[in-house]
Amino acid sequence: MKKAAEELCVTSSAVSQQIAKLEGMINIRLFIRSPRSLELTTEGRIYLRAIRPAFGQIAEATQRLMNEGKSNKITVSCTSSFAIQWLLPRLPVFEQANPGVEVQINTTNRRVDLLSEGIDFAVRHGRGIYPGLESECLLNDRLRPVCSPRLIAPEYRLSSPLEMTGYTLLHDEHRMDWALWFNAVDIPDADTDKGPVFVDSNGVLEAAIAGKGIALIRSALIQEELNNGTLVNPLRMAIDSPIAYYLVYDESAILQRMSRRFRDWITATAAAEKNEDQAPSGSAGMVTPG
Repeated sequence: MKKAAEELCVTSSAVSQQIAKLEGMINIRLFIRSPRSLELTTEGRIYLRAIRPAFGQIAEATQRLMNEGKSNKITVSCTSSFAIQWLLPRLPVFEQANPGVEVQINTTNRRVDLLSEGIDFAVRHGRGIYPGLESECLLNDRLRPVCSPRLIAPEYRLSSPLEMTGYTLLHDEHRMDWALWFNAVDIPDADTDKGPVFVDSNGVLEAAIAGKGIALIRSALIQEELNNGTLVNPLRMAIDSPIAYYLVYDESAILQRMSRRFRDWITATAAAEKNEDQAPSGSAGMVTPG
């Protein structure tokens, strides 16, 4: 009671009175009182566990307000493949425009608690449905089959989608993408279960570059490899996908000016590149040239 009173800048008796009012309102004892001790009842312990996350959220949001103008640290959670293939090559532009900023990248694909873990932004691969959080689409460009030019030399091209079934298919954890691609090109009975499965698209990319098979990867993640000829699109075909990369964050994250700048920069960068690659219109599963 004394520590709570100190934090709230009131007297211990004032805190005790508020606890008594709460107990009266819910008609349940929360504390067992004795002359020399104060203990939570079973109901009190359960109630504390239930409301503790809310207290944590209040504390984190308050700290973000208090840090406005004081902290230049931004923490981003994303997969290692997104960090290596997309974020890191573009990040120097943001850092040059905002000297002194410290962007910390936490590479993981597990579910994270943004507030309790002190994470400002997360980039996740999904449908953009994250209850209680803000989400903005970053990358929903088309999936295209790519491989090393050595794999299909000397022409560097395949004549039809059916020829794809004769090659090793490389999968990441989203292995349903190949089934989506073959359905879109009217080969629904293709065996899309064959081929190795990698934890993320980094392994898929490295295997494709090494000539071990054909990968299905988003254009924005392999633009450099396509430009320098390390990878080629053997069919010049791509498909739209209902799954995309989203920037996910609690609204309190942008209480800090530097975090708002990062949000604005990453969404604007993704939007500019999307406009260069994306067709004017289309629906999930549609095959388009490119």
